[in-house]
Amino acid sequence: MNIRIVVIFTLICVLCSSPAAPKPKAPAQGQGLKQSNTMGGGKAAIPKTGKFRVFLLAGQSNMTGQGRVARLNPPHNQPHERIRVWANNRWEYFVPKRSFGPGLNLAHELAEHWPNDTIGIIKVAIGGTGILSFQPDWTKESADRSKDGRKGNLYRDMIDAVKAAREVSGFELTAFGWKQGGKDMRYPKLAAAYLDNFRKMITGLRKDLKVPKLPAFIAAYATREELDNLEGKINKSRPGAKDVIKAHLDAGDQIPHVVTFSHGELPCHADGIHYNTEGQLTLGKMFADQIRNH
Repeated sequence: MNIRIVVIFTLICVLCSSPAAPKPKAPAQGQGLKQSNTMGGGKAAIPKTGKFRVFLLAGQSNMTGQGRVARLNPPHNQPHERIRVWANNRWEYFVPKRSFGPGLNLAHELAEHWPNDTIGIIKVAIGGTGILSFQPDWTKESADRSKDGRKGNLYRDMIDAVKAAREVSGFELTAFGWKQGGKDMRYPKLAAAYLDNFRKMITGLRKDLKVPKLPAFIAAYATREELDNLEGKINKSRPGAKDVIKAHLDAGDQIPHVVTFSHGELPCHADGIHYNTEGQLTLGKMFADQIRNH
């Protein structure tokens, strides 16, 4: 056989037998629960008396929260016999170690409102994350439209967390709380589609969690009256701000069992974006007030 032919044949065999290029790794799941896992104060049993009312909270940075634990006073920095958080794949006392969001005061307010019941918080949230990360038909390509694909499927994190909690405790999934929108404001096309994406998310949650009329509460930045006066206040980096806020308001008007409330200007850290300790406690009370009134 011609030496040249042998060499070519050998090269072809080597190339054919070379391993295929490794596929890109899929994003790790459970990233939406990382901050919640820092909020537990040790394993806690569920009281056997009264109802166990659980609230699923989701969103981005002002739902994870930058309230400072060091500035909290009792009872918010102590274990409560009737308040729990889903952390580290179990129910724990709700005692955040570093920072907290609206869920902390929401839980304390509702524990006072229902003095015979236990309040549980399940939270899935990551700062700077768009609504496409919370979709029933999530794909990395879709989430990457807001550069969030690496954070994983946060919709699946919500479903998985509720299912895991149900395996170890019986409870009533009482409501869903949503504080999100800043990321989508940066992308006009995503802002324009925000209402449809919220509708898909809440429809999916109600179906997959088997709570067809699950109440949902949206914390919006402005009222409809205030929306008309936002033009001069919109940051150039968030050209879709008005569309997202309008979508929040429209969701409360158009989707059954969805309530939108405006929290207005809350006390913030120096960045003017993230609510401080007082702001987070106030937002938590606002969520609780809406839940009590509905």
